[in-house]
This record gives sequence, C-alpha cells and structure tokens, in this order.
Amino acid sequence: MQITHLPGRGLVAAVISSIGIRHGGAHAFVTDGLYLVLRRALRNPADDLAMRYRTGLDADVHARVLATPGALELILRTAVQLRALADETPVGRLVRLTVACQGGRRRSAAAAETVSRLVWEAWDRQYGVDIEHHHVDHPVLTSSTPV
Repeated sequence: MQITHLPGRGLVAAVISSIGIRHGGAHAFVTDGLYLVLRRALRNPADDLAMRYRTGLDADVHARVLATPGALELILRTAVQLRALADETPVGRLVRLTVACQGGRRRSAAAAETVSRLVWEAWDRQYGVDIEHHHVDHPVLTSSTPV
C-alpha cells in the first residue's frame, strides 16, 4: 500500500482509498462513505502498452485518465459529494471515499489523488486528507488473471 498525506492545520478529515476490485479481499476496503466505480466510466490506460506497467501516480498516466471524456466532470461531482458528506459529519469523525477500478493501478489512483486535492483545496488546507492506494503496487492484471 502506498499512502499520500495532505496535511492540514486540523485533524485528518477525509480518507480516500483507491482499490482494484479484481484483487482478492478488495471489497473489505469498502466500508462507510462514498463508493465510486470507474470500471466502465473511464477508459483503461492499460490498453496502451506504454502505460500498462505504470500507475495513475505517474504524471502522464494521470493526465491520460483525466483526459478521458467525462472524467473531470465525474471527479468534480465526486469532490462536491464528499464535501457535502463532510459538512454533515460531526467534527473529529472521518469521511471516506473508495474509488475502484479493475486493478487499482491507474484509473482509481489518478481519480483518488485528484478528488483528494480538490477537497483539500476547497477546505483551504485546514484539514488533512489521507489517500491510501491499496493495489497501486500490485502486479498488473490481465484478462486471464484469476479474480
């Protein structure tokens, strides 16, 4: 697992996780909060051999994910929903978002990072945000890889 921490002057207020739903046990990471599945919503950069073994944390892969038609709108709506959930959550309690794609390496990682930064900046960096990438460092899945 790889973690990104966006610091705030206050407590960590949000935890955003990226997962690959085809990895065993992945659904255990889906607890409370919002759940966004990108499997069909965004084109998979892994279809491009130059990006197959890279992740959504790499600038060019991240840009490719965000350039997918509809990606920015979906990510912006998700950030608004997460902020709305946070507004209704008592101070000191975490809000959570889990972003899923097939392997958890590209689409979900890029979207989780982008949503996190949008929310963090909307909060004027007052509250911390943790981004947990559960499968970004796992092996690339192929269509023949068992679920």
